[in-house]
Amino acid sequence: MLSPSRRKSDSRRQRTRDRLRACALERFAEFGFNKATVADIAADAGVTERTFYRHFAAKEAVLFADHESRLEWLGAALELRPESEPILDSIGVAVESFPDDREVLRQVAKLRDGLLRPDVLAAQLQRVQGAFATEIRRHLLRRLAGRSDAELVAAVMSRAIAGALMGALDVWGRAGGEDPTELGELTIRALELLRKPLSEFVGGEG
Repeated sequence: MLSPSRRKSDSRRQRTRDRLRACALERFAEFGFNKATVADIAADAGVTERTFYRHFAAKEAVLFADHESRLEWLGAALELRPESEPILDSIGVAVESFPDDREVLRQVAKLRDGLLRPDVLAAQLQRVQGAFATEIRRHLLRRLAGRSDAELVAAVMSRAIAGALMGALDVWGRAGGEDPTELGELTIRALELLRKPLSEFVGGEG
């Protein structure tokens, strides 16, 4: 259990992070991504540039903070699921319970697609997908303990599951990203696709 001082410190840190994110999003929306400087964002939030970089590696990272929150939630949720439960079921429960602010999610998605160059957006999404794969792999390895092929199964399945999560996000964004409820539905459908044999979609061998 965290001590009162630790909880207070974590709460203060989260408030600072939330304030920085809110100020950054306001700047991006009003002045454009390129003209919004870290110095201006930090000043709006009443902190130093150094404090900004303690919370975000770069301006781009602000637009992906929702993914980081989802990653933290996913890790915590998977810890609570029984190890005997199929991993796709566990992921589905975690996804459906994400405590998203749907309006913020919608606004951030539109800003991402509208403000970032395609190559920057693609690179950031690849980084996010890699982070999700790493977290899922960690849980899979625990569940697969004792299997001789645990490393291979965990490596393949973690990448496939992370790809499904990001694939749903990509389809949602390309469709306009207006309704966050649709993102949750697409994500569950994407996970269900992993239960089906590939031949069902592209034909069998020969």
